[in-house]
Amino acid sequence: MRINKPKRWFMGLLLVHSTLFSSSAFAASDWFISKDLYTMAHKELLEDDTAAVFQTIIQAWQQSPNSVEANNLDQLLNLAISEDCGHSLERKVLPTWLPKLSIERQAEQNLNQQLLKISVVGLTRSDITNISLTKWPNKPLLRGAPFIDDGGYFSVESQRLDEPVSAGLYKLSITAVNKPAWVGWIVLTTPADKQEISWKDSKTWRIDNINKNSGNCPAPTLSTKLYDLNDTTWHAIWSQESDSDWPTTLPKLNFPEGRYWLSVGVVKIRWQGEISILDIQRITRPVDYVGDDDEDNG
Repeated sequence: MRINKPKRWFMGLLLVHSTLFSSSAFAASDWFISKDLYTMAHKELLEDDTAAVFQTIIQAWQQSPNSVEANNLDQLLNLAISEDCGHSLERKVLPTWLPKLSIERQAEQNLNQQLLKISVVGLTRSDITNISLTKWPNKPLLRGAPFIDDGGYFSVESQRLDEPVSAGLYKLSITAVNKPAWVGWIVLTTPADKQEISWKDSKTWRIDNINKNSGNCPAPTLSTKLYDLNDTTWHAIWSQESDSDWPTTLPKLNFPEGRYWLSVGVVKIRWQGEISILDIQRITRPVDYVGDDDEDNG
């Protein structure tokens, strides 16, 4: 079923097109005479064929676009995602042995430094031997065998990165015992250009005016977790997920007095077909928890 796009959607497409071709000889009436990939993508988007748009975007990224073209591809992808939060971008079905898969791009700010990383997380019914993620054409970001827990959930993450994971094309490869290798293309949009969450004091944080109306995507969530510093498994001893009224302070909890690790993150989610894409901004720090005493020793 076709979705009638609002006027602002079409104006967005017009703006993207004018940005790309502002210095060219194309008139508005001549848009679709050209056969280049960018014109094809605009035409496919106007025809509601978001799966075709996505494949064209992949092809265009493979041709090493310049900065203007790359910005155009990023805006085109954002428009295509707005159709249904990215569910229709790709028709490829994940294999039966890999029913859930997500890419998590994270910027974590602690008291002294910012940690940038990207992770591949999922659910499997097989013994996965290797996962690799490479930015096109040949920049490896992560590679390794994930830890798979008793429930089949797995995760593998990059080492600390020197720069944010930028917009562009990424090749994901997953191999498992006695299974054909699964290979897919991942296209990421531009990450946030500023930190939207920061500390006020050891148990209180501030959040920028984040737009919680994400169109067809779920509203961003605030994920708060508390860890025992003596537990090397780093399993949260308390957690809270909020998608409407976001708290800005750690509530009173029934835990012994002591030193803990507090993590607070803003999580935004979209999809690429069946694959979920998460962008996470997280702040972390140690806190001295003193129970009913509200004194701050952190």
